[in-house]
Parts: sequence; structure tokens; C-alpha cells
Amino acid sequence: MASSAAPPPSLPLLLAAAGAVAGTSAFHLPPSPLAAAAAAGRRRDRIVDGGGGGGSVVPPRPVLPRPSLPSSPLPPPSAPLLATKADDEFDAFDYADHWYPVSWAADVPLHQPIRATVFDVDYALAKVKTDDNNSSDDDEDEAYTFYAVEDACPHKRAALSEGRITDRGDPGRRYFQCSYHGWTFDGASGRCVEIPQATIGRRGARSRPPPPASDEGRTSSPPRKKRREDAAAVAVRVVQGMVWLHPSYTPLEALAALELGTLLPPPRIPELDLPGYRMTPAVRDFPIDWTVLIENVLDPDHGYFAHSSSATGKGFDLYTADGVDNPVNVTERFEGGTWNVSSAVNAVSKLAEYNRNVRSGSPPPAATRSEDEPPPRVATSTFVAPSLIYQGRRDDPASPSPFLTGFWIRPTGTGRSRFMAAAIAKAPVSIPRWMVHVNLNNFLDQDTFLLCGQNRAVLAREAEGYLRAADGEEAGGSVAGGSNDVRKSTYVYRSPTEPLPVRIGRFFDATLARAPHRREGALSWYARCGREGKLFEAWPRREDVLDRYEQHTKICPDSMDVVRRCEGTMRASKLVGLAVAFVKLLLRGPPPAPSAPTNLFVSGAPVPAAVRQLLSRSAWAASALAHRVCRGKAFYSVLALAFLSYSIAARIRKEFFFKVDEQLHREDIKHIADNWLDL
Repeated sequence: MASSAAPPPSLPLLLAAAGAVAGTSAFHLPPSPLAAAAAAGRRRDRIVDGGGGGGSVVPPRPVLPRPSLPSSPLPPPSAPLLATKADDEFDAFDYADHWYPVSWAADVPLHQPIRATVFDVDYALAKVKTDDNNSSDDDEDEAYTFYAVEDACPHKRAALSEGRITDRGDPGRRYFQCSYHGWTFDGASGRCVEIPQATIGRRGARSRPPPPASDEGRTSSPPRKKRREDAAAVAVRVVQGMVWLHPSYTPLEALAALELGTLLPPPRIPELDLPGYRMTPAVRDFPIDWTVLIENVLDPDHGYFAHSSSATGKGFDLYTADGVDNPVNVTERFEGGTWNVSSAVNAVSKLAEYNRNVRSGSPPPAATRSEDEPPPRVATSTFVAPSLIYQGRRDDPASPSPFLTGFWIRPTGTGRSRFMAAAIAKAPVSIPRWMVHVNLNNFLDQDTFLLCGQNRAVLAREAEGYLRAADGEEAGGSVAGGSNDVRKSTYVYRSPTEPLPVRIGRFFDATLARAPHRREGALSWYARCGREGKLFEAWPRREDVLDRYEQHTKICPDSMDVVRRCEGTMRASKLVGLAVAFVKLLLRGPPPAPSAPTNLFVSGAPVPAAVRQLLSRSAWAASALAHRVCRGKAFYSVLALAFLSYSIAARIRKEFFFKVDEQLHREDIKHIADNWLDL
């Protein structure tokens, strides 16, 4: 298959980086014969609210296959664009019963907890070295183990992510230790294993008692009941280099549910399971709601204009539809509480072709396509709710793509999101990750500020719906039943490309009110930003919305390392330039002639003549070299090299801080006229 595929509509500037970070494995807890008992003892039943206030327990579902690429070919032009599904099919979708991506495994520091937020709930995430001599550093699954607990010590709610990871003298185990009062919790179960103040207060205590066994290794009795002093552990898995977290399951409960088939593993991108594919991961946080970010990624119409100045802006045109010769086909799958939707359209130029042949008045080129020429490729976009997206061009909707882009969107909270993406390709070489980030940040800054208006409108309409429901204006209506027609009443759809965005908007309208902490988050946002039914919050500053350092550099080890190296190069270049200039001022006369060595004494003893002669010749050679460097072309060459090194390092460093101000944005959007002629 050809490897010169045109870029997908999102992250086209990642095309240059078919990079290396290919962790394609999953974290498995050790098998337990208590799987059935643990599943029966879950903290909560999965309740589906049908809107009347009552709920029913969802029975265990059978083992389901992983969502796959659509297998149906593109329809003829006369086929309907979208087969409409009844919204009640979304009633089985439960946000609390899904895995959520939180971080690239490679970005989590070793033996140091970090904070990861999902649905406005903070978790302490830790990565530890697996105590296994057979493990390999190249295999993320075997080389490392990941633990996660709610980021609040039960004692006084201090953040456990501000603490440390300790083995308490047992290299085979790992524990979260709160740095406030020293309470310690088992990483696998969350069980509190030590309270220092209570330990020394025991009568007759002579030595540290052995740590109690965690639930992870118990084989003969049921799991222990969670006590008030225990932390809340949650399930973690690593799949294809991404760390996934399940807020509703403990590690043992997730293991039991996976064994019984009542819980699906995190979704996967099919190409990453094939040999020869590499990926280069990227990450950035945004003050934009995660639903708006998902809609933006799956909106190919915006790229031809918002990213018109990017090197591959016209590549978005391959994912658009014209509704005539190139309609979009949307297929859906509802199965066991999961939902995924895919779109497929002929990957041919539409807007660019119209602009060139009609708007510019140029005659269309003569048809040269032969009858035996293969049909055009198919541009596909797939959304596996609620967090995974992948896009690429294929020979047919079911075949692998030689190059595609994957997106993992973390629902950090209402009005917040983490954007994680990867360029995925069959490529023999890898481009450094930081180089991809330079291009990607320039690309993302082109439309992120535009999303602020959409973000404000969507959150305001959503909060107003909840308020009307609370006031009884819609008692028994859609909001009370778990849906809120936010996008249906806010957006105006007219493009033939939009059947997929329409369906995704309907999904969010039907399900978002049931997302954890969503109503509280939307109402809290509205309380901060609204007064008497009107928004009064000032429009956000570009410096805050597009702050690359806070949103990307600080959370990406590769980018932070490049910034440190650039700063070191800048300091060294300054010192070299100043030193050469200073030496030139000192050495004004001709270089000295070699002189006879003088007598030297060390601790009262004379230095041998051979050593004195060597020192004298070395001093003369250094002086002669300094004169040669500081005279003529050599002096200016050194200064030029120091200046060039400083300039390059400063230019690279600048890419990891705020860059796109209003003036640069105004210059950037002038390129729209290049793609769509002003008439």
C-alpha cells in the first residue's frame, strides 16, 4: 500500500512525524479465583435512569468484540446520508461504565505520583518499576505497573499526588504516602497500612509491624470491606501506550468484571495492533469543554478555512462532502451500552476543485481517468464514545490506513479537556517528538481561540436547561429525563458534510446530563459567568487560552527537556561570546616568544626541569592560540557561531511559550483567500 497518503483533517502537521513510542500492551492484575465474589461485591450497581426517577439494574452483558472499522462500501449518490436512530437507544449508554484516557504512559514520571482529573474528580496516578527480572524496558506492560487512587487522603483530604511512593522496605510492593501526616496506603487496593502516630502509640510496640496483605494477593477469603481510613483505589490499564482509568471499579473489581465479560477493555486503534506501525504521541490541556473539542476534531469543514495557512490545510478538503457526487455515509453500532459511529467519503478534492474551476474561472482540466484506474480512496473518521477518535485514508472502509491520526480526549471536567493525539504510520524512521510538538502547537493555536465562543454558548445553554428543569418549567420534560437539546437549539447545520457532527451532537444532547458531576459543573460554571440569565464574564485573553507553557510544556517531559537544553545553550553562547571579547581586549600586542622555564617549587621542593619546560610550552601555546583566535577572521567566526547558537536556541525555546497574538492571527487568516477566492 502506498505510504504517500494525504494527511487526515486533524493534526496534518504531524505528517512529518511517524514517530516512535509504541507501547501496545495492557496492564493485567494477577488472576484471582475470587473474581466472581469480587464482582458480586461491587461498590455500586450500574443503574440506568430512564427519566422517571426510577432505575433498573443492568444485567451482566456478554463478552463483546472490539469496535472495528465499517465494512460497508460507500453508497451511491442517491443513497440516504444518514440512517436515523431513535434517541432512546442512547439510554443504555452509561458514562460511569467506561474507561477514560488520562496520560501517555511514557509521560508519567517513575516513582512519583501525579494528578489526573476525570469528570472534575482528581486521582493520584503512579508508575512504578515492575519487580520482575524477566521484564523488558521496551514493554510498558511488563516493565512498569500503574496505580491510581482518589487524590484525597482520608485523614484531612490532603492531596496524595503531593506525597511520595514508597516500598516500606519491601521492594515487591508500592504504597502512596501522604506528605501531610505520613498516612500510607497500598497502591493496589487503597487500604491504609500505616498511621505513624497510632503505630508508636501502641503499648508494647518494639518494632514496625509487617504490612498487612493487600486485596491483590488474597486467595482464600473475600475482599476486605473498605474502611473510612482507606483510600479509594481505581482500576488502571495501559493499552497501546495510553494509560486508561475506570472511575467506577477498583483494580480487583475490574479484573473480575473483565474475566466475567461484564466489562469491556479500553478501545483500541486497529492499525496499532498491526506490525510495522509507529506513532508519535502529543499532549495539550485546553480550557475548552471536552465535548466541544470532540466536535471540533470531527468537523472537517473547519480545516479548509481555520487552518488555511498550514502546510496541509487543503488536506481537510478530502474529508468533506459535496452531497452530490461525493456524499458522506454514516454508520453506527449500538452494543451492550457502547456506541461508536463512523463516516466515510470519497477522498477527492471538492472545495479546492470548485474554487479552482468555478470561482477562479479557470477551465476544468480534461478528464484523463481511464476505466481500469482504481476508485479514489476513502476518507474515514471513527468515534468510539466517549473518548477515542481515529481518522485516515483507506483503499476501502475496512482496509488499514498507511497513515492516520488518533485522538484520545480526556474529560477533565466541565469546560476543561486534555487533548492527546498521535501520528500513526508505517515508517522506518522516527522524528523527535519535540519537533512534532512545535508544528502541532502552531496548528492548534489557529482555531483554539475560535472555540471559546462555541464553548461559552454550549455551556450557557446547557446550564439554562438544567435551571429551567429545576424551576419546574420543564417538569417531566427532556432535561428531567436525562437529555438536554443544547446543540439542536444552538447550532445551525447546513453543510452536506455534517451528518456525522449532527449525530454526535444528538448523542451529547441525549446523554450528557447523565455524565458524572456534569450538572453540578455546568451550573457552577454558569454561576461564575452568568447573572440574571446573561453572561457577563469578559472574553478570555489569548495569553490564557493559548498558553503553551502551562498547557503543554510543563506536562510533556520531552518538550521540557528541550526548553532546558535551549536555555543551557543560550547561557553557554553568552559566556563564549563575552569570554572571547574580553580576551581580545587583554591581548592587544603580538604573541609572546617562548621563554626559558623559571624555577618552580611545590611544598618547598623544586619542580623537575622537564615538567617546568612542559608547563612553559603549554602556557606559550595557549597564549598563541588566544592571539590567533582573537585576531582577524577567527575572532568574528567565533562570535558569529555563538550568536547563531543563541538565536537558534532562543527561536526553538519560544515555540514552547505563548506565541500567537492577535496580530499574528490576523496575518494568518489572510491565507483564507488562497483557498477560497474573494469575489
